Amino acid sequence: MVGVVALVALLVLCLAGGAAAYLALRDEPATSPSPSPSAAASPSAALPPPPPPSAAPADCLIGSWRETAYTANWEMYGNKIQFTGSGTLMQIKADGTMATVDKTTRRGSGYGDRFEMIHSGTTKLNYVADDKTINYSNPQATGWTTLKVNGSQRAKERLKATITPETYSCKGDQLRLFGTVYSSEWQRIVPPGRPV
Repeated sequence: MVGVVALVALLVLCLAGGAAAYLALRDEPATSPSPSPSAAASPSAALPPPPPPSAAPADCLIGSWRETAYTANWEMYGNKIQFTGSGTLMQIKADGTMATVDKTTRRGSGYGDRFEMIHSGTTKLNYVADDKTINYSNPQATGWTTLKVNGSQRAKERLKATITPETYSCKGDQLRLFGTVYSSEWQRIVPPGRPV
């Protein structure tokens, strides 16, 4: 008989503890009315899902780009000349590599002379980017750079890739790169069928 009483007491204690735990863990008392029909939704529906983690700023760099504007101040025969142009194609990959294809002419004039810097070739580099700066390494270039002054060829040399860090600003399909003596603007090359 003592065993039955102990078992009943244990059962009552468990039921009372379960009821107390249920009441303690509920969001609101059962007697309080819901303020509105929409607030009566289940607790999981009342809480919006957390926002997805934002992409790192450097992720914006990934893709294919077309240069739409280029401006540089280069020293030519002792004088600063402003060159402009566009047209370089660039592909930046998530694996830390990038490549450019140059078939471009940068033009400038000053002090009575017209200058053309003609780039034709490709470059490959490794890169690391944070939220403001791109650092480059392991440059490899093939092709030529030709300088013309007043329409006549003055010099020709192998195409070179520089590894000077660049500051950048990237938002959506627009990219801007800033070097020490130049800046460039780029438009993302959008695959066919993707809205602009």
